[in-house]
Amino acid sequence: MSKKRQRREDEQPAEGVPAITASAGEAAAMVYGGASTEHTDDGHSGRRQKSLVNPETASYLEDVVAHFKTLVDDEERALLVGNVLEEILGKEVKVAGDPVCSRHVETLMAAASAEHLLKFLTSVSDVNGFFLLVSSPFGSHVVEKLLIRLESQLDVLTQEEYDEFHQVMKLLTDSICPHLYDYVTDRFATHVARRLLCLLAGRNVLPPPSKQRQQQLPGLENKRSKLEVPTGLAAKLGGVSATAAGVSGKKHSSTVAALAAELLGSGADEPPPCRLPELVSCFTAVVCSDDYVGAVVSELVYHPYACPFLQALLRAAACDRKALRQLVPVLLGATSFNDSVKGGAGAVLEGCREEEVSTMLTDPTTSHLMEALLQVLPRALLEEFFRRFLGPRLAELAHHPSANFVVQTVLVAAPSKEMAKTMYDSLSGLLPDLLRKRRSGVVVALVACCGRHGICQREVCAALASALSGMPQWAALKGDAVLAPALLCLDSLPVIGSNEPFSAATVVAARGGSSSLPRLSPTGCSILTQILRYGQGACRSFTDSVASLKPHDAARVGADPSGSRVLEALLEGNAPAKVKGALLSALADHWDAVAATASGSFLVETALRWADMRAKEAIVSRLAAASKALEVTHWGPALLRKVGAEAYSRDPEQWRRHVASATKTMDQFTKLFGDDVATEKSQVNAKRKDAADKEEENKERKMGKMKRKREAALVLKEDGEERPAAAAKQEDGKKAAEHGIASRADEQKRAKKSMKSNSDGAAEQVMDDGGQALAEKGGGNEQEQQKELNKGSKKKAKKLKDKVKRPL
Repeated sequence: MSKKRQRREDEQPAEGVPAITASAGEAAAMVYGGASTEHTDDGHSGRRQKSLVNPETASYLEDVVAHFKTLVDDEERALLVGNVLEEILGKEVKVAGDPVCSRHVETLMAAASAEHLLKFLTSVSDVNGFFLLVSSPFGSHVVEKLLIRLESQLDVLTQEEYDEFHQVMKLLTDSICPHLYDYVTDRFATHVARRLLCLLAGRNVLPPPSKQRQQQLPGLENKRSKLEVPTGLAAKLGGVSATAAGVSGKKHSSTVAALAAELLGSGADEPPPCRLPELVSCFTAVVCSDDYVGAVVSELVYHPYACPFLQALLRAAACDRKALRQLVPVLLGATSFNDSVKGGAGAVLEGCREEEVSTMLTDPTTSHLMEALLQVLPRALLEEFFRRFLGPRLAELAHHPSANFVVQTVLVAAPSKEMAKTMYDSLSGLLPDLLRKRRSGVVVALVACCGRHGICQREVCAALASALSGMPQWAALKGDAVLAPALLCLDSLPVIGSNEPFSAATVVAARGGSSSLPRLSPTGCSILTQILRYGQGACRSFTDSVASLKPHDAARVGADPSGSRVLEALLEGNAPAKVKGALLSALADHWDAVAATASGSFLVETALRWADMRAKEAIVSRLAAASKALEVTHWGPALLRKVGAEAYSRDPEQWRRHVASATKTMDQFTKLFGDDVATEKSQVNAKRKDAADKEEENKERKMGKMKRKREAALVLKEDGEERPAAAAKQEDGKKAAEHGIASRADEQKRAKKSMKSNSDGAAEQVMDDGGQALAEKGGGNEQEQQKELNKGSKKKAKKLKDKVKRPL
């Protein structure tokens, strides 16, 4: 039986815990004039809500809000809000906690500046007054909205305003910490305490809402919307999605990466530091104090309102490893504490009782706390926690309705291949039971864990194929044909495999009728998407099973929100081109049905990127024929423009030429910039060529040395005497110098004789025959020019001058 504790309204605070003064009820009666309203369980009045403040104040606020809604200028709005704050000065708690006036205050504060927000929070930060305000359903909502609004204004604060913000946060922390038990166990005040932690941590540390806890699985998260943050298992597996996106060549959203860094203290990068770490440590110090350790913390971890606050506190303190080493043993009910410095590595959790931790793992409330704890634990603490409490009972916990979510979290947070391999060995034999008992979330996390660490991929595919083949509802299908339908229809109706007719008319009829199209299994599609991102050596049977779907079944999968991600993963993955072509051929006559859904339109865009000319024409022809039906959808016009449906309808041949030209240009661009393999090969070839050239130069240098040595030997042989090579070389140099001097002397004599000659013909002949040598040495230029000028032949002199100056 689970150990679940709830605090009743008439229950007194635990002994030793500071409580709000007993006059809080009397103060409420004084503030609200002795009047009160009866509220139902959901916090709203059972009858029509009436204002409990002065009628003049209520009427004033109503008129101000009516005028406020007509204003457009931000300065005028800010001035009006400032006037209202001055008017209700001293009555903030009463007005903000009123059922009617609280809505007016929310409307005004939604456009308030940081100065006005800080002023209002300062006025309500009194210990008793603040708890009185936030413990009411209306006042807590106002304060929470104010904190959200203040967080959005932090980026534009000046240094003075930020210092004031720090002081206000300290005031609120000082108001809450001495009475933390009362705040976190109150139905309405606990939300304010959690929101304050978000403001102090500088990021969202709240647990996801119950509706979003439903598995938004890896590979199926809404990556197409940049504004939505994935939740559930998809948020935990943010790092996995990023890896998968890297395989497919897409850039993953930075939001998911930041979220993975926040949540996975052990499996991802270090979490970002807190905005105000000293104030977060105040909350941690209170929980770890002697007044709380033991009975009080044991009650808080099972409390439905306090447990979410403790989860937020763990996430806020994720960046402080020292605080985690103190906080984690306290939350696990440790009776004795042993710091890692004193007790050695792996001894921090030595004082925790295994029975207490086992109960927390299986309790519906505390299992969420265990998930948050595993997400933020440092590697050493996570390995110790796994060794002490999870490893021996992993198979048992995987089948538990609550503890299986803890198993999913530890699979995601596994920091090493060794731990991942250990968990695979424990869970691989349980795949048939997990799939049959609707524990497929554990299988999703296991498949993603193997993909992230690159271990046991072939083994997990074989084990999964064996488990799927043994399902009785798919006994009619043989071999690999059972794999894709069994996963696509896991935990859902078996709509795949029958090849029932599916067309655009089916989608339109379901869209306008009372019944929608039957959905494929999100968990099964997530498993299949992760497997298709493995290497083909491991997942080839699953790839072939998806590619062999019959045309109507492939169209049904492509039109499904989860199934379309499966086909996208196949097209973007490393499957052979033949397999991708087979899938595109199966969809050739059903692209209009696929494009009739919003999720299918993204599959059309992906297929258009990977298809050849024939497949692209099949896509655009079907969409052009169904253009009227697509234009009425919000995604249809944009999709028709992307595929060029109008151009194809106008002139198909022109469209083909345009697509061929665009494809050729893209191929050239990819070859030049995007083909990493080709670039690497060219670099290797260039290095080999450089090495060959250097080797050839070395050979030539060696051959030249050998040739010179042989020539020197011949010279020595001719002289008939033994001399050192250096002496022979020196004597050869002297002979060459003497020969050069004699040659230059003969040349100078011939030049002087030619200059002394008075014959013009002889001079021109000398210039024609020996002018090149004279021009190179610069000799006789001035004399020749002077002769030509004396004859009065300027034209001839100019030509001669150009001839002398022109380099030969």
